[in-house]
Amino acid sequence: MAAIEGKAMDGLSTRDGPKVDFKPRRLGHVNLYVGDLNSSTDFYTNVAGIELVRREPGIDAVFVSNGNTHHDVALMQCKGGAVRTGRGGYVQASSFRGEVSGLNHLAWEMHSEAVLVDKLKTGTANGLEIKFSADHLISHSAYIEDPEGNYHEFYADATEDWRAIFNPEREDLVTADWDWQNIEAPLGPLRPDPEDKRRVEAALFHPRCVTRAVLAVEDPELTDVFLTEVAGLTRVDEADGVAAYCAEVTAYDLLIVPADTVARPGLVGFSLMVEDEFDLKRSISRAEKMEVDVASVIDASHKKSAVVYDPDGLAVEFYHPKEADGLRYLPEPGGDPFWIFDY
Repeated sequence: MAAIEGKAMDGLSTRDGPKVDFKPRRLGHVNLYVGDLNSSTDFYTNVAGIELVRREPGIDAVFVSNGNTHHDVALMQCKGGAVRTGRGGYVQASSFRGEVSGLNHLAWEMHSEAVLVDKLKTGTANGLEIKFSADHLISHSAYIEDPEGNYHEFYADATEDWRAIFNPEREDLVTADWDWQNIEAPLGPLRPDPEDKRRVEAALFHPRCVTRAVLAVEDPELTDVFLTEVAGLTRVDEADGVAAYCAEVTAYDLLIVPADTVARPGLVGFSLMVEDEFDLKRSISRAEKMEVDVASVIDASHKKSAVVYDPDGLAVEFYHPKEADGLRYLPEPGGDPFWIFDY
C-alpha cells in the first residue's frame, strides 16, 4: 500500500497514506498458519468446540464454524513459504508466507459486495495496493497489508447458502481470481441464517463465534493510521500505545498492544464468545478431566472467561459477557500475560 507516515494518536502529526475507510461490519474470522494441521484441527474441534465444515487438502487447509458465518477459524499448515494454488492455477494470498505458525490474516466482513467494490475503486484511485483479490465461492475478498506486514482480508459474502460449498463432503479447491474491476452488478447484503447454530457436544467448550483479536505491533501509531484511515475502524479507547477498535455493528473487535508488552509481535490471541454462562463454568470444571490446562480464569461482575493455549502457543479466550458485550475498560500491561483479556 502507499506509504503511511506520521503519527495518528496525538491528532497533530501529518499523515501520508490512502484514504479508503472500508468500514466493515465486524471481525469475521481469524486465519492461522499452524505447525501441525492435525493437532490444531483436533484442538479447535474437540477442545475449542467449533465444528469442522470444510477440508481443502490441495492447500493443506481446514475451516471450522458453529454457524455464525462460513468459518470462524481457518487453519493452514506451515509450508515454508510455498506457493498455494487454487482453481485455474490462481496463486493464493497465503503463498510465499507461513514459514512459522502465527497469523495468516484477520478477516473483516463488509456490508455487501457493492460496498466492497466501491471502497476498492476509491482506495486504488488514492494509492491503495491490493495484494490479492480472490473469489472464494462463498465470498469475494481483497487482501491488504498493514504497516507491520499483517494481512487484512476485507470480504463480502457471495451466497447465503454457504453450507452447499463448505461441508465435509467437499474437498475440491475453493479459490480463484476475483475480477472486481469489471463487475457490472455487484451483490447487495447477504446475511447468514441467525438460527444456524451448531454445537460440538463432545468438545470441552461450546462457543458461538469469534468476536475479537489481539495484535502486538512495533509501531502502534502507524498501525492506528491504517486501522482508522484504511480499514475504517473506530478507535474506542487508547493509552500508552494500547488501543481498542470496533467495526460498524460491534462494540469491540481488535486490541493493539506494543510488541514489547508481550512475548512476540503478531497475533497474540483471540476471543470466542460463549452464550451460556453455566455451560462455560461446566467446561472449566471439566478441563482437568479432559487433561486440558486452563491457563487463566477471570470471574468478574461483567464477564466470565477462561484462557487456553492452542498447540502453537496462541492464547484463546472463551468468555461469557454478563452484560452488554464490549470494552468495559482498556487493558493495562502487566506481569500477568493474560492482561490482554482484562477488559
